[in-house]
Amino acid sequence: MALVGEALRGLYGPGVAPGEARLFARAIAELKRFGLSPFALPKDGEAGRLRRVYLAYERLKRGSLDYDDFRRYAQRAPLRLFPKPHLVVVDGLREVGPLDLAFLRRLAREVPVLLALEVLPPGLEPWETLSPRPLKREVLRLANPVEEARHLLRALKRALAPKDLGGEGLAPEEVLVVAPEERIGGLLLLKEEYGLPLEDGRERALADTEDGEKVLALLSPFPTGRDLLALGFSALGRRALRLGLAGEEALKALAQREGLQAEWEAFSTLRTPGPDPLAWAEEALERLGVSAKEPFLSRLRLALRVGGGAPLAWWRSFLLDEALPPGVGRGVPVLPPLRATGVRARRAYVLDWVAGRYTLGEGEDYFLLEELRERGLLARLPRRLRGLDPLFWEEVATRGEEVYLLYPEAGPSGLYPPMEAGKRPDPLPPASRLEALPHAPFRPPWPRAGGGLPSVEALRRLLECPFRVYLERFFPREAEEDGALGWDALAREGNGLLDHPEVGPWLERHQAHLEGMRFFVVWERQGYRLCLDGVRREGKAVHLYRLLSAGAAPEWDARKRWTEWKAMEELLEGRFTSKVEEVHLWAWPWLGEPVPYRKCPFRRGERLGPLEVIRPRLEEALALWREGVLSSRPGGHCHACTFQDVCRKEGE
Repeated sequence: MALVGEALRGLYGPGVAPGEARLFARAIAELKRFGLSPFALPKDGEAGRLRRVYLAYERLKRGSLDYDDFRRYAQRAPLRLFPKPHLVVVDGLREVGPLDLAFLRRLAREVPVLLALEVLPPGLEPWETLSPRPLKREVLRLANPVEEARHLLRALKRALAPKDLGGEGLAPEEVLVVAPEERIGGLLLLKEEYGLPLEDGRERALADTEDGEKVLALLSPFPTGRDLLALGFSALGRRALRLGLAGEEALKALAQREGLQAEWEAFSTLRTPGPDPLAWAEEALERLGVSAKEPFLSRLRLALRVGGGAPLAWWRSFLLDEALPPGVGRGVPVLPPLRATGVRARRAYVLDWVAGRYTLGEGEDYFLLEELRERGLLARLPRRLRGLDPLFWEEVATRGEEVYLLYPEAGPSGLYPPMEAGKRPDPLPPASRLEALPHAPFRPPWPRAGGGLPSVEALRRLLECPFRVYLERFFPREAEEDGALGWDALAREGNGLLDHPEVGPWLERHQAHLEGMRFFVVWERQGYRLCLDGVRREGKAVHLYRLLSAGAAPEWDARKRWTEWKAMEELLEGRFTSKVEEVHLWAWPWLGEPVPYRKCPFRRGERLGPLEVIRPRLEEALALWREGVLSSRPGGHCHACTFQDVCRKEGE
């Protein structure tokens, strides 16, 4: 892949992505595997582009060998068989390519070779056609994927348990589990609960190791809170993860707002290469605690050769592609379908036996379409649309002497069509401590209201869902609800922002409004607090400001905002020592113009219509707060809740 990337860069310039190189590398590997040179390809179209890249790749590769060169040279290498075997058996392969087949023919001149395949290559006649192996096969249907996984784990527990404990006494190496790749992680999460020796059979890359995850976090093109946490920047990482932010600009703005500039600068310095990328990478790996640095540095050297001035994307791609040798496990292997072919066990369990889950995903090749694979030398290439899925299904369903095919009847997206209709299995006994516990689940008590006065807006939200109000004490709501981005900086720095090129002229233009304004004022009343954004007094007139983020529109509906209306009631009814005759109500977006609620102010003795809606609801909320239990209240508002289903509203 690195050489193909270098060839592409030499032909088409520096703007070559790793994905493009991967596409060409796979096409070249297929051509070489079937013994085709670049001159077998047409000169026009995308096939012509593949021809040019193939030629450039072979020029760059002089003096080196790729996998298919080894296969080709094996045809001429001397055969020194010591000790000379009586029989060579080739089994467990789905297909044998022409280079491998030519070597096996040559080997067969020296010793007998027995080749076992489901479909023989063209030109071979079967020496013997074997009948299907006799095996026990059962298809079991479960209600949903959760019940299917639980049944599988109970069955595994019973199969591995000693016979004197009521089990079947099978050894772990006698059992095999086949599951779609996306289901394997969930099964492995449950192995501790069930006490099962499950082994991850997925192919691992260098990036999947603990050290590799740190390096990937360092190289992430759009860093997230998870990447920050992996690199040790916990304060900024937790905030970014909670807000769902990604990308350098968003994280930098968050660091400035939260006062975490030092942590952001340390993160930026760590991920910014210096003039010597290798020295920078070695120092970064040392700081990340990577013990075996050479596998990572060797891939960076390849990336520097290919990527030129921007090698980090290539380095990341090489780490994702670098396959590690499989570990030697002593447990029950849980394999994805393709890795399970060629593996047999005494008993096999196949998960998710539904239509569309087990497929080879056959599709036309990007460079060489089906009609091109029928012409001239390209006729050596196999067709891509051969309809081999039924053969693949039969392979998956015959991985053991006893095979149990499990499928869920339905899932989140609806009913699942099974590959074969099955029967519902008999229930198995509990196989984990959690399953053996009484069926009444533990429900923690709802939290209770603590000390202190709630804000009037918290009381308003209390009528929707008290539990959400409790959560908001730990995860404050965003600025559009209780403040506004930008205004908090003005409250802290004041005239210090006059030198800002955008903020300074805006402050000077609105000096009359800002003169004497107090920001984020809190008034404690009987049973609640009023948290006002901005308050300014002029004699017997008071100006109340609703400060908004840039471009936001104010919300004055009495069902959605109480603070300013209750504050106006307090002022106009003379509940303060100084007399107030009129109140002006303003909405003011950041870097925008202050907009009055109406042209004339509210005056003493004037009837305030919104308060007739607010008063009874406020009394109801205060009574609910005094009860103290902050339980959830599912309803239509749940769909807009930022905490999603943390309260398990569906089950309440």
